[in-house]
Amino acid sequence: MMAVSNTLNICLGHVPFPIEYREYVDLMIAPNLVAGPYRVAVVPDSLFGPNGSALSEYAQLLWLSDNFDAITSGVDFVRIFHYRRFASGKPLPGVASTNQPWSTTITAGALANCGKEFDRLCSAELFNRPTRFAGGVLKQYAAAHVLEDMLSFVKFLLEIHVFEPVHADAFLDVETLIPACNIGTFRNETLRSLLLLLKRAADFMKSSYFVPREGYQRRNMGFLLERLHSFAILQRLQSRMSPPNFGHNIVISESPIVSLTI
Repeated sequence: MMAVSNTLNICLGHVPFPIEYREYVDLMIAPNLVAGPYRVAVVPDSLFGPNGSALSEYAQLLWLSDNFDAITSGVDFVRIFHYRRFASGKPLPGVASTNQPWSTTITAGALANCGKEFDRLCSAELFNRPTRFAGGVLKQYAAAHVLEDMLSFVKFLLEIHVFEPVHADAFLDVETLIPACNIGTFRNETLRSLLLLLKRAADFMKSSYFVPREGYQRRNMGFLLERLHSFAILQRLQSRMSPPNFGHNIVISESPIVSLTI
């Protein structure tokens, strides 16, 4: 007797997942119409206002939050992955990224051996692997992005009572980040809870504290939500609401240098 599926595979991205492996995708959520034999939900950045592009892939996740029951009804787990990035439950043969040391790069052709990483029958959550940064996540953010944005974001979270002072202190002092924390396999209720938190925090973009940026920093809202998302997962693990089951950050790339998207 064939096992019943209990997992929904959702891919996020502005370009299609490799077409040859379309069977890994149940639904693609994209900011534009992508070519490919997928079910595609088009979620334009403009849906979230004139600065919607600042959300990066979190625009698609906020839309998922708004339509959560309609999309995830009947499944126990939701696997989230990107058009070029996914969490693997086991180490995969590949090349360590030279600019993202927490990632392993594989070629698109290697996806042929990754069927189990996209299995529709799951029994446990799988989170991306945490990385500790010398000097902490705040110092890492200041080196890569605009520190003012992070400080203003925390002030906003305090004002709307997402954070109490003790949480703000812990958030600013945390040394560990889960890069690309929005990919992984989540229990339905875990994902719902995380997305509702992020939706509240995303109102920062509507506040007077938000400053639109240009170039790579244009995605500042996404960078901020990623830090909050990582922190929320780590807090969840610490309180034993989810088991500390960590996977491996896999990037589909022909080069060990993972290109940045602007």
